[in-house]
Amino acid sequence: MQLDPTQAFSQARKEGKKVLLVFSGSDWCIPCIHFEKKVLADSAFKQYASEHLVVLNADFPQRKKVAARLASEYDSLAARFDQEGAFPKIVLLKPDKQWLATLQYSGQSPDAFIRELDKF
Repeated sequence: MQLDPTQAFSQARKEGKKVLLVFSGSDWCIPCIHFEKKVLADSAFKQYASEHLVVLNADFPQRKKVAARLASEYDSLAARFDQEGAFPKIVLLKPDKQWLATLQYSGQSPDAFIRELDKF
């Protein structure tokens, strides 16, 4: 189930987890689609995330429609954490929306991505 930003940060606070905020273009951004299929959908990553993270996907599709309320919340997150409009942009945040790290996806394996996350 896709969480909205309010739910995601609330859940992270409750569970003492970090938020992995992923800015993506699910129907046009090829690297975003690869990251979704190769990392986010991977069973090892899902297991890791269930223990350590709340994953929030801020999607900016071109063909699909996003509910106006969600689009507004995504725009506000982008204004703060993705001012350059990079896709995918992957940001690790504390539950209070304090920035911890910006992670790069360059085709690495789910295990390599998890090792990057573990540094924080």
